[in-house]
Amino acid sequence: MTLRMSTTDEQPLQASKWLKAAALLDIGEMQNLFENLGSFTLFHCGSITPLNEGQLSNDEFLQHYQFYIETLKSGILPEPGSYQKWFSPVMTAATEALFAIPVSGDKQLIRIAKPVIQLQAHNLDFSPLDKKFRSMVFGADNIPWGIQFSFPQIYQDHTTKNIEQVRHSPDASNAALFQNLQKWMRQQTIPTPFIVEDTLYNVPMRLGKQCLAWINRHPQLVKKGITVKTK
Repeated sequence: MTLRMSTTDEQPLQASKWLKAAALLDIGEMQNLFENLGSFTLFHCGSITPLNEGQLSNDEFLQHYQFYIETLKSGILPEPGSYQKWFSPVMTAATEALFAIPVSGDKQLIRIAKPVIQLQAHNLDFSPLDKKFRSMVFGADNIPWGIQFSFPQIYQDHTTKNIEQVRHSPDASNAALFQNLQKWMRQQTIPTPFIVEDTLYNVPMRLGKQCLAWINRHPQLVKKGITVKTK
């Protein structure tokens, strides 16, 4: 899909106050989420791609996600290099939210012009010191936990330079997309009921209901002696 071409003078999106929705979903649930969100496209941003490329098809994303889930189901920890790139596109209902800068004649760099949903490989971990679960913890021993979807609430309009609230702006097409995603998450996932040393922790990091049948085979949970309450 062809994006609007621009120059290095155009500044990428400046945004803040990101809302986040993170969940580990089974492959069928991720497919259902994509179907329920309606029309959107995925793009790799911030890396050099050939001209008129950089779009990640839904099918390709789902193929990589399925491999990730099947690996976890098998009790094997997937290599971060096998999924991190594929789990980090942006999601947008309108291609006008993006632009491309020509690089070296036959390549391009895709950047963000208007608010989009940012995807990212999500992980979490449990601290035995303060007995808390935390998202996006750095380290080789964290627990892979699906995808984090993030969307800003405030951004700077690149034309007027005014600070805008996304929901009140004419660039709010992706706000409706993110609201639909949040609604689906509330209906189809649950706060995760972790059990550590016989203590129950209901955490806001979500878990797809279809994952309950296999979640206690997750290799990092097994390694750390953590379980999920499934009944």
